[in-house]
Amino acid sequence: MTGDPLGHAHARRRNVRFWHAFIWLLVGAIVYAVALAFALMLYPDPKDALAPVVGPSLYLTPLFGLPYLIASARQRGWIRRLIYFTALLGYAHVVANNLAWRYGVVNFPLEPGPRDYFHFLATGAIGGLAGSALAFSFLVAIRLAPLTLGTRTIIFAGIAALTLLGALGMAQGLVMTQAWEMPFTPSRFVFWFLCVHLPWQIAFAFLAAWLMRLRPASAAAA
Repeated sequence: MTGDPLGHAHARRRNVRFWHAFIWLLVGAIVYAVALAFALMLYPDPKDALAPVVGPSLYLTPLFGLPYLIASARQRGWIRRLIYFTALLGYAHVVANNLAWRYGVVNFPLEPGPRDYFHFLATGAIGGLAGSALAFSFLVAIRLAPLTLGTRTIIFAGIAALTLLGALGMAQGLVMTQAWEMPFTPSRFVFWFLCVHLPWQIAFAFLAAWLMRLRPASAAAA
């Protein structure tokens, strides 16, 4: 069967393809993780790394979307994706980090205790919940994903999954690395940061790519 190759190429540029978006966002998550590890190893000061607004995990956030932005430069909606992955996603990360930081400052233990794991879980859950809720809300608000019954279901399920992943990444990362204990070891601290961020970003990459491939029924019929 013959077709119009130019028409097919135009359609591909108009529509977000799931695997294309997911693979490049996955590359972005790895680029972010490597850059974060280098930044923390070069200047492993916990007070600066954990700062709620200006820490390296925050100002490196645009690296997550950078490979996908480069790879999708010819696809429709690139300016909106640029705004989303550079400004809006960074803002969501700052808010999530700030809320988790505020809880952690008050509740993180100075001495080991039986409720430590609960506080670790709660800190990660607060960050995961705030970050995912804002990230998905901005995705819809900037029209990178439609607001339909199906997308609402995916978004609510995604928020629940990312909240749980944030909680487990924080708590299990601390349990595995003992990064909170003295004497301070930079390598343990770096590994804990990667436990918190990398699994969350991989899961978010999958969900964001899936949502961006969907279009409203009216647009699909056009």
